Amino acid sequence: MREAATHDEVYILGADVSIGSKGSVISQDTNAHWLKSFVSINLNITQAFYSHPKILVTALNGPVIGLSASPISFSDFIYCVPSTFLLTPFSSLGLVAEGGASRAFVTRMGISKANEALIMSKRITAQELLGIGFVNKIFELVLAEVKDRLGNHLIGDSLTKIKALIRKPERDVLDAQGVAEVFGGLERFAAGIPQEQFRKIASGEKRQKL
Repeated sequence: MREAATHDEVYILGADVSIGSKGSVISQDTNAHWLKSFVSINLNITQAFYSHPKILVTALNGPVIGLSASPISFSDFIYCVPSTFLLTPFSSLGLVAEGGASRAFVTRMGISKANEALIMSKRITAQELLGIGFVNKIFELVLAEVKDRLGNHLIGDSLTKIKALIRKPERDVLDAQGVAEVFGGLERFAAGIPQEQFRKIASGEKRQKL
């Protein structure tokens, strides 16, 4: 995302359930390991999204699950196809909210739906996402719509300056919330709780409810 501030790059985020496998051994100090592999990366990804200076448009062509679902909440516009659904199974995996979701979901979804998504790990359908204003529109041809709505008839630097004004009041809150989230997650990883849940999923002992 930081590259995307100056270049047209695309990043795909996802979870690796192999971290809980038997072959995954952490030889160094547990806290130091998770500070490096979880806290710093998570903070960087989250901050890169909510501080992104350009107009950020997300086009979902299918389900968005886990950490990937959190930072897209900071997009200026979100479009999706009918088959899209959002799922953040943090509580099912023994984790806490990540990627700024504890703030962004409440802001974009409202407290009731955010509680369902985060506390209950409930799948939120495309129609529900549209109804609560999380996505701007559901359609089959996403890119054509984006190009039409954000075309040359708009002045580029006006868009970014308006965005900066809209986002400014939230920056301090998001900085603080991001830190609170990652250190909450650090405690869970240091205790080995999500690793055990990932191990169960990888081995087939546990199936993630979709």
